Amino acid sequence: MMSFPLSIVIATGLALSSSVPAPAPHAADRNPISTELGRQTLAAGDGWASADGGTTGGANAAPEAVHKVSTRDELAAAVAGNEPKIVYVEQHINANTAPDGTPIACEDYGVDGYSLDAYLAAFDPAHWAGQASGPLEDARKASSANQRKQIRIDVGANTTIVGLGDVQLTGFTLNIDGVDNVIVRNLRLSDAYDCFPGWNGDTWKTEWDNLVVSGSTHVWLDHLTLDDGGTADAEQPEYFGEPFLRHDGLLDVVRQADLVTISWSRMVGHDKSLLWGNGDGAIGDRGRLRVTLHHNELIDLDQRAPRVRFGQAHVYNNAYRVTSPDRYQYSWGVGVESSIIARNNTFELAAGIPPAQVIRNFGGTGIDEEGTWVNGRHVSVLDAYNAANPVESLAPEVSGIPGPHLPIEPAPAAQERVERGAGSGQLDSSVTH
Repeated sequence: MMSFPLSIVIATGLALSSSVPAPAPHAADRNPISTELGRQTLAAGDGWASADGGTTGGANAAPEAVHKVSTRDELAAAVAGNEPKIVYVEQHINANTAPDGTPIACEDYGVDGYSLDAYLAAFDPAHWAGQASGPLEDARKASSANQRKQIRIDVGANTTIVGLGDVQLTGFTLNIDGVDNVIVRNLRLSDAYDCFPGWNGDTWKTEWDNLVVSGSTHVWLDHLTLDDGGTADAEQPEYFGEPFLRHDGLLDVVRQADLVTISWSRMVGHDKSLLWGNGDGAIGDRGRLRVTLHHNELIDLDQRAPRVRFGQAHVYNNAYRVTSPDRYQYSWGVGVESSIIARNNTFELAAGIPPAQVIRNFGGTGIDEEGTWVNGRHVSVLDAYNAANPVESLAPEVSGIPGPHLPIEPAPAAQERVERGAGSGQLDSSVTH
């Protein structure tokens, strides 16, 4: 079994119970104050994750179950298992790094003769019709499985993961799958890069999300920064006339996951961003996928912010900014049997993007939207959408409910606080909420 650095003992023994960060410490006291973050639990009423018993993560961890980690293998071992545990990430960790510190290149994951050049030659639509299949596709899948073993970190139940200071996990997909009671805070999760996109006959499909909540309950995600790091999909080449994307979702909530709160986070520069519910036929999601998204900054997300199927999404006091009219598609995707309740959000839209474009209908019936501000003034984006899309109009009512929530602020006031305080690295700063 892997040994860890000296466990952290919380001197006071007191568990904080609030999503409000502790006051900024003096430099000499920074470490003791920072480590108390691991004992914090989600405040009562703070979104869907506070319902049905609330979310405490590893707040009750014994001293020997509190770890500091600084490598990929330490992180993977520390978050495994279902006993209460607190894991502090001390420094930047790159998933694509061997235990001896050697970088792992995409070619190092390849097996059975896979190469991109060979793959492109084999499945060029000029002589191949439909989805890739056969030995070279099997080699791609095997190579992708090798990468998955290295970059996917499976988080156990009753876990709190906290970044100490402004730290980053690069190249990981943080996988919260089939467990209960998880907290992740104060981390930058960047560039979940897929080395082996696959061709499905029409487009390129990628695998990895920065963070995915699948079949899990009571999950609090707070003060995170989620982005594509140094890899911009817009700058990738096209093969077979389609963009060769390297990223999948930014933060997906799928497969009957439930009771999730996403707060005070910053999400930047991504295409298929927040997918909540992964299939129009996934009727097992009915009554689940209850997610609260509040006080987040969402910058240049091309689509899915969020796109919802079946779930009940309470989206309030978020600040959206879109600077690229060429790439922007929509923000709120109204899917099958979805209930999106949007309150007091702000949008800064570049010239050429009309308010009607904020919403897109994917087979839903309505969206309950109020208090939205667009470019400094109050606008009913639902009225704008319906005026522009009379054939696919949406009702102003939904069947779901917002669930528990903290006080909803006026949109301009929330925007100022979000721009000042959202994202990773904030919980050790002087910013308070």
